[in-house]
Amino acid sequence: MRDTKKPNSATMAAELIEEQLGALPISITAIAQAFSSGKVAPLPLKRRLSLVKTGSGGNIVADKAPQTEDGLSAEAARIPHSQSECLRVVVGNALLAVGMFMKEHDMLSMRTPEFQFLAHVVTAILNGNRFRIAPGYMPVASFDGLVIDESLDGMPLFGEEQACGFIELGDALALLQWLARYLRGEKNYVSGGDAG
Repeated sequence: MRDTKKPNSATMAAELIEEQLGALPISITAIAQAFSSGKVAPLPLKRRLSLVKTGSGGNIVADKAPQTEDGLSAEAARIPHSQSECLRVVVGNALLAVGMFMKEHDMLSMRTPEFQFLAHVVTAILNGNRFRIAPGYMPVASFDGLVIDESLDGMPLFGEEQACGFIELGDALALLQWLARYLRGEKNYVSGGDAG
């Protein structure tokens, strides 16, 4: 028997998106303030767990990892080069969380152009901020006038230093807002595509 009190995937996805949209303005503001003050430094993270010897080769790697004065690994202490890089990572992580949830719940296979758009965005994030579009791909992925086609192969999703990106951070936030409204069943917020 189906549990009628358990929220369905669309409701859970909408709630996840709304949580991301609630946290992003705080994160974006904190990043902007940190870079404008010039006091950008890694947050010292405390560890509760100690390294336990096991048969795993991971212990060898962890033992040999270079440490900073704060006890962080050199990789963990790396500071993004710019505010835009930091913002790209934060917004990209929100898109990844939503996209991977939807993939896990078989929602990214929907033919809605905006869901297809999110699927390509997630793939680009996972490929180092670069599109990987197969030759001959017929465009079905679109959002608010942005259409993904094979000409984007190798292009950055978000802008990088000298290279323009396909979308801006505001486009990503607008996509998340659209998805939340769509999943909540708003009647006045209909896809511009012909699939659905």
